[in-house]
Amino acid sequence: MLQEVQEINPTTRKLRISIPSEVIDSELSNAYGRLNESIKVPGFRPGKAPRSILEKKYGKSVEGEVIEKVIPEYYNKALRESDLEPVDHPSFEGELEIKANQPLSFTLTVEVKPDMSNIKYDGIALEKKVFTVEDEEINKALESLRESKVLFTPSETEVEKGDIAVVNAEAFIDGKKDEAMSQKDFTLLQGAQEVPKEFSEAILGKKKGDVFEVKLNYGKGHPNSSIAGKEVLFRMEVTETKKRNIPPLDDILANEFECETLDGLKFRIRDDISKRKESEINLSYKKDIINRILKENQFDAPSSMVAKEIDTFVGQLKESASRRGEAARPDDEVRRSYEPTAMENVRSVILIEAIGKRENITVTDEEIRDAIKEIAERHGRNVEEVTKLYHVREGSMDALKSRLFADKVLQYLLDKAVIK
Repeated sequence: MLQEVQEINPTTRKLRISIPSEVIDSELSNAYGRLNESIKVPGFRPGKAPRSILEKKYGKSVEGEVIEKVIPEYYNKALRESDLEPVDHPSFEGELEIKANQPLSFTLTVEVKPDMSNIKYDGIALEKKVFTVEDEEINKALESLRESKVLFTPSETEVEKGDIAVVNAEAFIDGKKDEAMSQKDFTLLQGAQEVPKEFSEAILGKKKGDVFEVKLNYGKGHPNSSIAGKEVLFRMEVTETKKRNIPPLDDILANEFECETLDGLKFRIRDDISKRKESEINLSYKKDIINRILKENQFDAPSSMVAKEIDTFVGQLKESASRRGEAARPDDEVRRSYEPTAMENVRSVILIEAIGKRENITVTDEEIRDAIKEIAERHGRNVEEVTKLYHVREGSMDALKSRLFADKVLQYLLDKAVIK
């Protein structure tokens, strides 16, 4: 039973809970009864061993079993009675010990979300943002579409910008050939982002039959330990070259993108850019709203939520550094620099949750299904793949549901805001 709730600070409560002695005695009796039925005690028939003998041998484990059963039960009852919503596991004071014919009393400290009953979010005024679509943007998009339809044809001429060179490459580390890094019929697209610039520069002006060398120095943080911090010499021979052929801007190109004419393709591009910019402005409005209500409502975020946010960020930075083959920044340095941002992120989550709860905003299963379908179409995957990806990466659909919920709340606030 809940005896007392003490407010330590706006996000911390101390609870004193007492479990009646008769409840403890009853649970002990049941536990010893189950134990008696499941073990054999020399000199006694099954289930007939005196409790005193069981207490001597199994007393501590039985008491531990009872504590593990009754503590969560009465802790959850106390939370309901006090109308508290913890954000992390409780911290117990002292030892939990069962004493004969006495209630089991204990004190714990728990972090909770701050009281949000007086939050302010009415009367938000935003400055109107406008956009234009310039001809230069349309031309850039058209060039990108042309690039996507580039064809490469075999050629006997020298490699020029954007051409392809097919090479046989032998790799040498410390003067010894490395079979793992040596390649035959390896395709190099001149100027491609994934091709080392040393290779792109070296193949310019080369033609079939040319032999040349390229040296690459790999950083000490490279994920491949066999080449980390070493210089690798590549001896390369061009076996084939392919000329880059880009299609002209005409109705035939437009047909490739399901438009009858080039003008029709330009119109669609303009419409797509307009929709993207409208979406960007909408997102910008929502960021302004978040900043406004954060400034309007000052409160502290629970330290455990901030710590989890920082842990997630540290993990993401480490993973990103590993993919790039770089050494990650020291954890302490990252934690110090990211703490203010983590604090604001958590405060944003708490505010959005409180507003959504007050305005009865929810996310339906149908909305989740529609979001998964939209994500699948955008990335060229099927719905089952996207669903599985969320379960593998994030353990459940809760992360997607939370993002949809936050967007619905912010859209609600945007619809109510006055845009001048």
